[in-house]
Amino acid sequence: MAHRTSPSPLRQVARARQQFTQDAALPFADILPAEQVQQTVHAEQVCFRERLFSPAVTVWMFLSQVLDASRCCRQAVARFLAWRVGQGLAPCSADTSAYCKARGRLPEAVLARLVRHTGQRRHDDRAADWRWAGRPLKVVDGTTVSLADTPANQQTYPQSRAQKAGVGFPLVRMVVLFSLAVGTALDAAFGPYRGKQTGESALFRQLHDRLEAGDILLADRYFCSFWELALVRERGGDVVTRLHQLRKADFRRGRRLGCCDQVVNWVKPARPEWMTPEEYARLPGCLTVRAMRVWLTRPG
Repeated sequence: MAHRTSPSPLRQVARARQQFTQDAALPFADILPAEQVQQTVHAEQVCFRERLFSPAVTVWMFLSQVLDASRCCRQAVARFLAWRVGQGLAPCSADTSAYCKARGRLPEAVLARLVRHTGQRRHDDRAADWRWAGRPLKVVDGTTVSLADTPANQQTYPQSRAQKAGVGFPLVRMVVLFSLAVGTALDAAFGPYRGKQTGESALFRQLHDRLEAGDILLADRYFCSFWELALVRERGGDVVTRLHQLRKADFRRGRRLGCCDQVVNWVKPARPEWMTPEEYARLPGCLTVRAMRVWLTRPG
């Protein structure tokens, strides 16, 4: 019997992106209501003139421009013209200056709030289909991105020390909290690539408010520490992660549940510099952790 192989997530994303780029108009107008954009603009207390390029239209055009192969403002305005004609509205000028000014008036906080709101809404709508034992699943991961090499960016986001001055790019470290059910970003934290308290764990602590009781958090081994597990558990959640390479597993100790499956206790380490004495005293002195060895045979 032949079984159909499910497409990889990357191919699914590429297919969805191709569908958006093939739309000659503004595809985001159908999935991002104008009322939601307007409410977000009001929540951020942004003054925006209701002219040709309203906040909703500007957001739709900007998102389409980012996904477009050309990514030029002229193509974005061409999409807007096609959308107006499709809506039965009179066509406007093909000049890009008005759109560029409207995009410049759009604060970053508006886009960030839209991402959080739409991501959480999609997660709430579909999380029930992807729950494990009735519990929602979220994923945290970190990465770095390079910025334009400007003096302002270099000052705020220094480049890596491995690169010589003048030949590297400013680096931003980011940590993103995702919904496993729908793949949307629920929130993100940004910071410099280097410096005190700029690691992924420090940035993730800025996102702890996005965790809810009952959540199961999936993470890589970088987040496998006493503090991450304790702080997530304090909010009523649990963490599933690979064991950190500095913490060795000894399956001869602990309460045995099966072959290479045991329950062990992690003792609270000394208080780190970033934690206040009140926070340190609030966390338990010992964590009960289940450790198991899993063999993966599926490639990737």
